[in-house]
Amino acid sequence: MAESNLGEAFDWDATEVSDEGGFQLLPAGVYAFGVDKLERAYFEGSAKMAACPQAKLTLSLVGADGATGTVTERLSLNTKMMWRIAQFFQALGYQKDPATGKVPVAWNDVEGKGGYLKLKVRTYKKKDGGDGESNDIDEYLAPGDPRIAEAQRQAAAAQQPQQTAMPVPPQPAQTQHPGWSV
Repeated sequence: MAESNLGEAFDWDATEVSDEGGFQLLPAGVYAFGVDKLERAYFEGSAKMAACPQAKLTLSLVGADGATGTVTERLSLNTKMMWRIAQFFQALGYQKDPATGKVPVAWNDVEGKGGYLKLKVRTYKKKDGGDGESNDIDEYLAPGDPRIAEAQRQAAAAQQPQQTAMPVPPQPAQTQHPGWSV
């Protein structure tokens, strides 16, 4: 049975509500991601791209500083987007075939896999005319990208307990006991 994201009803007698589930803007940077969900959708087309199937991906993110969040990515199965799909699968660890130069695609295997991506903050105009911000995936990073190693180094440093120097107590003045010789 497919999971539904319709929420649950509550009645008028509820005395409190949670603020969970709201949008959390993450700072730009490199994040580890995991594919939580793949939904097969259909893009109806636009003036810029023909109608085509679309992969709607729900990705969980974890930053070097421990920041977490979720982002939704829509990958259109269109020749105009092949580069992005190849980048996504390379980030998951799929390697380009040296003979053909093509990256294997395995949509049925993406849930539960992960990799790294570069996240950006996009500014846009809201319907009310005000400015809004959202997170967008700037690029997927292939294993071996030096930005991944830097993000891993930062995450390890953030997890290290902070070492503070213990103050050295003052030492008593050394006096020689009359019966001792040095």
